[in-house]
Amino acid sequence: MRVATVGSESGLNPRRIAQVGAPRTRAVLATIRRTPVAFGFAFVVLATAIATGAIRSAEVPDVLGWGPVPLQTPTRWWAVLTSLTAPDSAVDALLSVALALTVLVAAERILGAARTLVSMAGAGVAALVLGAAVQSVLAGLPAVSEAATQETVLDPAIAISGAVLAASALASALWRRRIRVVAFAVLGMFALYAGDVDSWYRLIGALCGLGIGMLFARGAAHRPWHRSSTRETRSLVAVIVAVTAAGPIAALIAGGGRGPLSMAAMSFAQFDQQLVDRCSTDYTRLCDHQVALLVTRGAGPAILAVVPLALLLLTAWGLRSGRRVAWVIGLVVNAAIAGLAVLSIMFGDVVFVDPDNGASFEWALWAVSSIGVPAGVIVLLVVTRRRFVVSAPPRAVRALIGVVAATFATCVAVFLLVESLFPRAFRVRPTPMVLLVEAVRRFVPPAFLQGAGEPPYPRVGAGLVVYQWVGVAFWVVVIVATLRVYRAASSPGDAEPHAAALYRSLLRRGGGTLSFLGTWPGNAHWISADLQASVAYRVVNGVALGVADPVCTPARAEATLREFADFAIGCGWTPVFYSIHEDHLPALRAMGWHTVSVGEETVMPLSDLELTGRQWQKVRQPLQRAEREGMTAQWTRWHDLPPAMASQIVEISEQWVADRGLPEMGFTIGGLEELADPDVELLLAVDHDGRLQAVTSWMPWWEQGAIAGWTLDFMRRREDAPNGVMEFLIAKAALSMKARGAAALSLSGAPLAARPRAGSEESTGLSRFLGWLAAVMEPVYGFASLFRFKSKFHPEYRALYLAYADPVTLPAVGSAVMRAYLPDASPREFLAAVRGILAGSAGGPGEGRAR
Repeated sequence: MRVATVGSESGLNPRRIAQVGAPRTRAVLATIRRTPVAFGFAFVVLATAIATGAIRSAEVPDVLGWGPVPLQTPTRWWAVLTSLTAPDSAVDALLSVALALTVLVAAERILGAARTLVSMAGAGVAALVLGAAVQSVLAGLPAVSEAATQETVLDPAIAISGAVLAASALASALWRRRIRVVAFAVLGMFALYAGDVDSWYRLIGALCGLGIGMLFARGAAHRPWHRSSTRETRSLVAVIVAVTAAGPIAALIAGGGRGPLSMAAMSFAQFDQQLVDRCSTDYTRLCDHQVALLVTRGAGPAILAVVPLALLLLTAWGLRSGRRVAWVIGLVVNAAIAGLAVLSIMFGDVVFVDPDNGASFEWALWAVSSIGVPAGVIVLLVVTRRRFVVSAPPRAVRALIGVVAATFATCVAVFLLVESLFPRAFRVRPTPMVLLVEAVRRFVPPAFLQGAGEPPYPRVGAGLVVYQWVGVAFWVVVIVATLRVYRAASSPGDAEPHAAALYRSLLRRGGGTLSFLGTWPGNAHWISADLQASVAYRVVNGVALGVADPVCTPARAEATLREFADFAIGCGWTPVFYSIHEDHLPALRAMGWHTVSVGEETVMPLSDLELTGRQWQKVRQPLQRAEREGMTAQWTRWHDLPPAMASQIVEISEQWVADRGLPEMGFTIGGLEELADPDVELLLAVDHDGRLQAVTSWMPWWEQGAIAGWTLDFMRRREDAPNGVMEFLIAKAALSMKARGAAALSLSGAPLAARPRAGSEESTGLSRFLGWLAAVMEPVYGFASLFRFKSKFHPEYRALYLAYADPVTLPAVGSAVMRAYLPDASPREFLAAVRGILAGSAGGPGEGRAR
């Protein structure tokens, strides 16, 4: 609903800002009281970082750390405490504090303070003892350095990882799986690729915490595991693929890494420094290639070296939404990585500097990391192939293939042309065939195909620039084009050829008081297979926002909700129901969904409406005053309006928009375009001179094939209209509709405004955010003022809810709702809205405030 008002105030209002911020302060204090262990641990870590100098990046004494030596020295038992609370660097301190204030807070909410302390202490101490024992056992093995077996550990994250995994045992089935898969994927990645001692201790601590959590969960009613949904499987596969990409990056950042799979980093480095050093005494054919890589090193080759990892991250992003094209890219990239590794063996590209010291073991690790891991990912993708069926439109696929082919041909042509024009840039002038082989190699990471052909390389000028960057330019185009295909993934739009007409036909059989919103432009319509149910929705940034209640019989409502959710997930979207009534909450909760109130609908029963008595005085007086002054209420439809009257409606609406300079809202708030619907009736307030003072629009809703009532949508008044004109129109509409036999009149919903209810849902981060958002937006849009205005009509209140399946998607859902309401808002308009919020006060402008 839209209401025009006048009046504005500017200037900052510190009192209002303080009132808005007070609830957030109270919420923070409440969180501290509920999770004392997490906040206390964060304080201890910060205090020890300051005391030891770690916060200033000073060297922390090794005596504070834990390892094999303290394990065998009983007098250093206190090192258990210091190693679990003292960080070894400023970065470690900041990360540990951040983890304590996020994941440890979440774990403590699940476990409680006592169990959190037990799990942190138990898992931490067990990890230290087991880790030091493993270090002692590994000492002396040829493949393990002596430094690694004697290194000490200082890492508060060991205890945190144990508590988080312990909490997973008491979490819901969905979160239990997520916590464990993501935690072990991340911890395992750092242990297997980076391979530092701290990473292994964290992994051992997580395993110990998992065991402690299972002890906590003995006798719990929930199942230990459950079958994954399609959406959950997609997310888990995407995480695994992302880890295989991030692992080699972690190893590269760690200087090559020391983990068992760190050998994979060899394939994504610009050149092998150890091999270059060896070439000074033992020159082989590979030295020519290494010298070429060394001379032409730079940002371009460095980026090209990690292109396969970037493509894997691109694959993971698409797999998360079930994109078939991402599945294909994942197969191709992993097959290419494994295939290039095999070719490297055939060409003799893989050489270990010290073949006499554990060479066989290193060969095995290299084969597992460079060939085995990609092969395992291929198997995983093949096994789960039925979960990735969201196809792109054929036109988008053809465009992708065309762009890739054209870009490849262009890049090759540019390379050949430039290198031919500047032959002096090369130490040895290459032949055309050698240049052609080198042109193909420019699109492959430098570490691969070193044995293919001679390695000509330019040293200076344009030839060197093209040599370094032509491959990078090609892959940037490929990645951008693929992202465009992800966004163009087949959107069925209306599932049936005449879905909009079918939706309106089902609506006339019977729908909710707000279901007419689904007929508005911008909405698509899902139709059930039996053509007996429909849901209006619009897709915004990958979120399918179901608009109002599903249109179906009550007996079919639960099945309709499930079928639409499955349809949206199958399309790679996040399903959400917006402005849905309380009647559907049991079905949604049975599906495992969550709900949060997003507004309040006000409905006037008409059967006993008389406008008599003291309680109706605030409505009756404006009505009588307007009638005395010659104001009349005229029913009409947009297409029946005289041109002069239609022009006045447009003038009033445009004047309101121009005066505000704020984003005009849409989605569930109608504008001029929605007035033209032939089923919508208009009620105009016309004064004794025939001048339009205000206009309202009314949308019908049906029960059993007959109109049962009307819902208010559009409300606009002239800037200088007399006070009480909106009360006059609504009162006239109610009396008129009662005379027609309507059962009720809905004054529509007030977004972000709600009445407190006994036994309402538990406060969540989203509900608290929406409450804060309503408070700060009140000066601009006046949702609460609109809600108070409607209360004078003594309506019945019906809560409106947002229903979502997964709390992880809330940021995307919130962004989609905001963009749905403000689809065309420019940055300048958003800035104007922010200024209005900061300058707002009780008498400021408001979209929802009526007079």
